[in-house]
Amino acid sequence: MTADIKAFLLEKLGKYADIPDEEMDMIIAKLRSKYIAKHDFFLQAGDSTSSLAFIYSGFFRVYCIDSSGNEKTLSFRRNGQFLSGYSPFLEKKEIWYSIQALEDAEIGYINFADYKKLEGGHPCWNELIKNYVTKLFIEKEQRERSLLLDDATTRYLRFLQDYPGYEERIPQYHIASYLGITAVSLSRIRAAIKKSGPPALE
Repeated sequence: MTADIKAFLLEKLGKYADIPDEEMDMIIAKLRSKYIAKHDFFLQAGDSTSSLAFIYSGFFRVYCIDSSGNEKTLSFRRNGQFLSGYSPFLEKKEIWYSIQALEDAEIGYINFADYKKLEGGHPCWNELIKNYVTKLFIEKEQRERSLLLDDATTRYLRFLQDYPGYEERIPQYHIASYLGITAVSLSRIRAAIKKSGPPALE
């Protein structure tokens, strides 16, 4: 790993825990880099998951397929965020969703077993996971609230707010799936906003 990667990790992981320099050196020594081409997968439904990854560059979608064969986008993951099947790993179950690169990406990954060893040492690693899981819980609750209470236009505006600049990098049908609407409905919403301007978010 280069000094640039170390600085990048210190900045991104430092949002969740204060990681001593020697601890960062330990995790960097265990990290492996991997290139994932656009449309390829980090994980697919049915896999057994055993690693925790960190996105150096690129953009991913997390999705599942319902009983009718329709893709349902659960979330998007970007530079500086984690990729994992942590819950299936803890439950010792196959992963039920897939994680696909929407553009060429590079990740660093560590086996869960190696990370658990780190957790058994310095408390910063337990703090990092706790704070990150808390952040994911808040995101999940906010998304569920929006799907239940917001209209489609408001959900789209929240997407633009949460992922500025990404609406042109993501296929519209993936955005529509994430919003819980059809691609035709999304096209109408975009046209209405373009014509009249976006309403204010509360």
